[in-house]
Amino acid sequence: MRPVEKWKVGHSTPSGVTILSEYSPHTKANLLIQENIDHFCSYCEVFSPDLEVEHIISQHRKPEKRTSWDNFLLACGRCNGKDNKSNKYVDLSKVFFPHLNNTFYIFVYGQGGYVGVNPNLTPDQKTKAEAMLDLVCIDKYPGNPKYPKTNQYPIFGFNANDKRWALRRTAWEEAQIRLTKYLNQELSANDIAEFAYQRGFFSVWYSVFVNHIDVKKALILRFRGTAQNCFDSNYNPISRNPNHPTDPI
Repeated sequence: MRPVEKWKVGHSTPSGVTILSEYSPHTKANLLIQENIDHFCSYCEVFSPDLEVEHIISQHRKPEKRTSWDNFLLACGRCNGKDNKSNKYVDLSKVFFPHLNNTFYIFVYGQGGYVGVNPNLTPDQKTKAEAMLDLVCIDKYPGNPKYPKTNQYPIFGFNANDKRWALRRTAWEEAQIRLTKYLNQELSANDIAEFAYQRGFFSVWYSVFVNHIDVKKALILRFRGTAQNCFDSNYNPISRNPNHPTDPI
C-alpha cells in the first residue's frame, strides 16, 4: 500500500491554491487531493479517473468530520463500498494508514493477486496491519481461507465482482514481462516507471523490481505524492515515524 505525503491545511499547491480546513460539500476537495496524491486509490492502488473523496473516519459515524480536509483520502468505489470499508468504525491509533505510516512496509505482495501482512512486523504492528486489511479487505483473493465460500458467495468466498485481486495479478504479470526486458536492456528504469504509472499498483511494481535501485527510484518519483521519507538512499522502506515512542512505522 503506497505511503503518501498528504498536504497540510495552509499548503500552497503547484496550481496556486491554498488548502482549506473545510470543503463543503466534500466533493469540492476531489481535484485538489488528486493533484496531491494522484489518480490512485489510497488502498488498492488502482488507477481510476473516477475516484471518490473518501472519509477516513466515516461521515455517518462522525458528521462533524464530513467536510474536514484532514479526514479525506481517495478511494475507488470497491474499496469504499458496502462490502469493504464503507461505514466501518475507525480508530486511528489501532490501524496503519497510508498518509500517516509507511504502509508499504506493512504488507507483502506476490503473484496471483496475493497481498498479506509482512511477517517481520512485531505482534502489535501485525495487529495494526491486519486491522487495515479488515478495513478495506484488499486481501480478498481466491483461496484465501479468511474468506470461506458460503451460499451467498459460492465462487470465491467474497463478491465475485470484486476484481481487485485480478487487477493486481495482471499488474504482476505485466511487471514480470518488463523485468525481463529491463534485464535485456530493452527498457530503461524511466520506461518501467512510466508504464507502471499508467496502470497503477505501485506496490506490485516495486515488489517485482525490488532488487533494482534505479527502477525503485523512478517509481517513487513518478507516482506523485509518494512519501519519499518512507525510503532510504537505496530506496528500501524505512520507518516513517522513527521518533514515535512505541511504533515507528
